[in-house]
Amino acid sequence: MARIGFLSLSATGHINPATALARGLQDRGHEIIFFGVTDMAHTITGRGLGFIPYGLKEYPVGSMQQLYNKLGKLKGTEGFQFFLERMLAQAEVVFRELPQLITEQKIEALVIDQLFPGGPTVAQYLDLPYASLAAALAANEEPGVPPLTLNWDYEDGVVAEVRNLAAWKQIGMAFIPWRDFDNSQRKAWGLTPYTKLFQDSFSLLAQIANQPKAFDLPRKELPASFYYAGPLVSAAARQPVDFPWERLDGRPLIYASMGTLQNGLDWIFRIILEACAGLDAQLIVSLGGGALTASELDIPSNAIVVPYAPQPQVLERAALCITHGGLNTTLESLMNGVPMVAIPITNDQPAVAARIRYTQTGEVILLEDLTVDRLRDLVKKVLTESSYRDRSQALQRAILAERPLIHACEIIESKVLSEIPARKIN
Repeated sequence: MARIGFLSLSATGHINPATALARGLQDRGHEIIFFGVTDMAHTITGRGLGFIPYGLKEYPVGSMQQLYNKLGKLKGTEGFQFFLERMLAQAEVVFRELPQLITEQKIEALVIDQLFPGGPTVAQYLDLPYASLAAALAANEEPGVPPLTLNWDYEDGVVAEVRNLAAWKQIGMAFIPWRDFDNSQRKAWGLTPYTKLFQDSFSLLAQIANQPKAFDLPRKELPASFYYAGPLVSAAARQPVDFPWERLDGRPLIYASMGTLQNGLDWIFRIILEACAGLDAQLIVSLGGGALTASELDIPSNAIVVPYAPQPQVLERAALCITHGGLNTTLESLMNGVPMVAIPITNDQPAVAARIRYTQTGEVILLEDLTVDRLRDLVKKVLTESSYRDRSQALQRAILAERPLIHACEIIESKVLSEIPARKIN
């Protein structure tokens, strides 16, 4: 049995799959320690996992909610730029504090979010085997697939590959400040510098995707260490959420969530409420814990608005999900055979939406096209045309057949933890 450290971003969409995987490994006898900012402590320990804080000065209690409130009002390139700035600031703290903390906790292996700043550099400096966890869409670059910040449809052929490569190059240039910051620390620690930030930092032992192969564009150049595990979900790793179940009246259920980060665009919630008003269905809107409250909204009689909803349990009953295209919400919808209408906002959400469109498990509407009438038309279309649910249920069967959590645990044990004895001897 091993003592495993987890490095995860603090956003819910990253914590949920990471803690699910951690609980799975813990149930198999391994010891788990998360290293994170203080605001993560309650969530991690509440899910029965060990936790060690870092960056107490830079990230005091309540600081992450302030960051999320700012991020929630941003979209597109503004959202990406703010994300990049946050990662650079966090990397500085990671380099300063994590090597000592990880060593003191006698960690033998690490599981590192693909987007966790500085994590792979720390692992290599400490000579620890590690797995990369793609909690969001896998960020592996290849010419046949558009970058994750774009809502481009999949196209085969040379023209599409040239277009994609140009876009990947542009994305790479945007990440140069992060790469150079990482490389300055790698030079100080005697490590080989990165050429491409992400491709060079991903684990050579195991890259685990919180995504089934059935929900991806056709890929041809994934490394041998890449594994599609599928949605990493654990009931034991989720906090219970109160909900007024008695208000449900048996009508078809529409669930709407803009996640816990991009939930500060109040006008989107207002359009969703108005678009679903008058439909022969009930609407549940989860505000995601942002600054907006139900008292500030004009709520139609067929709607229930809550700060948070017990998402897995609601989706078990839902006929449709309106989502921002966050990967966790999208995959949990598919795990329940629920089709979607996606309204992507920023980060990898446009690419998630492109995969919804590619798999024909829902429809997509861009922010610049979002109106009450257009959204209502798409909601009606997805609700009434059975093909969307049929394809969503086909993906549901494919996902369940993969046993994602067990598969991911087995990969870590066979590909990563197997390296521990050899490294101890060396």
